[in-house]
Amino acid sequence: MVENERLRQEMRRCEAELQDLRATPAASPCPGCEHSQESAQLRDRLSQLQLEVAENKGMLSELNLEVQQKTDRLAEVELRLKDCLAEKAQEEERLSRRLRDSHETIASLRAQCPPVKYVIKTIEVESPKTKQALSESQARNQHLQEQVAMQRQVLKEMEQQLQSSHQLTMQLRAQIAMYESELERAHGQMLEEMQSLEEDKNRAIEEAFARAQVEMKAVHENLAGVRTNLLTLQPALRTLTNDYNGLKRQVRSFPLLLQEALRSVKAEIGQAIEEVNSNNQELLRKYRRELQLRKKCHNELVRLKGNIRVIARVRPITKEDGEGPEAANAVTFDPDDDSIIHLLHKGKPVSFELDKVFSPRASQQDVFQEVQALITSCIDGFNVCIFAYGQTGAGKTYTMEGSHENPGINQRALQLLFSEVQEKASDWEYSITVSAAEIYNEVLRDLLGKEPQEKLEIRLCPDGSGQLYVPGLTEFQVQSVDDINKVWARRSIPSSLRSECARWSWAPGHAGQSSGPGRARSI
Repeated sequence: MVENERLRQEMRRCEAELQDLRATPAASPCPGCEHSQESAQLRDRLSQLQLEVAENKGMLSELNLEVQQKTDRLAEVELRLKDCLAEKAQEEERLSRRLRDSHETIASLRAQCPPVKYVIKTIEVESPKTKQALSESQARNQHLQEQVAMQRQVLKEMEQQLQSSHQLTMQLRAQIAMYESELERAHGQMLEEMQSLEEDKNRAIEEAFARAQVEMKAVHENLAGVRTNLLTLQPALRTLTNDYNGLKRQVRSFPLLLQEALRSVKAEIGQAIEEVNSNNQELLRKYRRELQLRKKCHNELVRLKGNIRVIARVRPITKEDGEGPEAANAVTFDPDDDSIIHLLHKGKPVSFELDKVFSPRASQQDVFQEVQALITSCIDGFNVCIFAYGQTGAGKTYTMEGSHENPGINQRALQLLFSEVQEKASDWEYSITVSAAEIYNEVLRDLLGKEPQEKLEIRLCPDGSGQLYVPGLTEFQVQSVDDINKVWARRSIPSSLRSECARWSWAPGHAGQSSGPGRARSI
């Protein structure tokens, strides 16, 4: 408001200067005159001031509106404060009345037991009788003092009881008020419910009355038609009467018919549910039988292919093999048979027949498809071992481990193993553990243990299964391929040993098998 007042004064001053300038006779226009320039500046200043005044007027109107709103709020707050003060005055008056009542009650209680006034005088006595009477009077005086103290204690206890009774009365009154409010609320809800029920009843009565009127109207119309045709349609009337009676009986027996129909439908639904359950049991039995048959056929296929298979994979020529015309490929393949490989040994051709031969163009997926069936045999409970053999630089690590973008047999076999376990989780419960051991210079060491230098021994299982095991070998429970990789990364295994293990050995084995769903199997 001060800023607005200042701007108004400045505007008035500028308007007065403008009027003075307008009152002076206009001189001949001169482009370089200082007065014309000053006049232009003053006009610009006047326009700016007018814009600022308009803006300030808008702000002033907003502030006035806000002040009006705050004034209204202040009035409401003052009304609330007056109400609170009136309630507080009433409460103080009520408390003062209670205080006066309490004082009157205490005065009445004090009036019931009058105070005992006693005077102690010292009297010199000479005779023994007088001394004895004095001692007796002193004893009676002491007894009276004790009684007075007891009366005071009783009075204090009664005052405390009175205060506690007042507090209890206040609590009971608060509870009574709460109960009364709850009772009023329940009574209001009950009245509302009764009113809604009454409205529903009235609406239902009106609807029934309307339907009855419509039906009665139709009956009256039919009756009029019947009356017109009564002389000629008496047999039809009797027929209609019989039909009407039959319909009435059907309407009366309709609830019984509905109950019978519901019972029959429930029986049919129950029978259908039983049939579905029996069909589900039959399908589950067939699925388990087919699962056993698949297992048997798969194991027979693996046995026919051979329990021990030798597969050769030829790597591409690298720079280390030589360049130029002297570098020649010493390996050739049979285009008609993928199990024969031809070599040049000391200038002489030598042929070997294996289970499978992969050319340098074969991918990691092609190599894995050849050994993919062994993963299923491992899940079925058979020992499986896949290892790569060859000289340094032959490509063992690439075949078994591969890279992150193009994994080898190890990672692909583990991924397939966990996917098969997840598919059969509804019928089997699998427990997968991982361990790693090294045999070097006829010494067996635990690569995942805290002390890799500790010597271990290979022993025969005492259960008579003929299998071998290593007592004390560290094992880790795993749930996915990432868990296995984390176990390898967490343990302090040298990179050379880790690469060597990944290169030549991936050997899951089973600890037991069973032939029913819900049983456990360990791999």
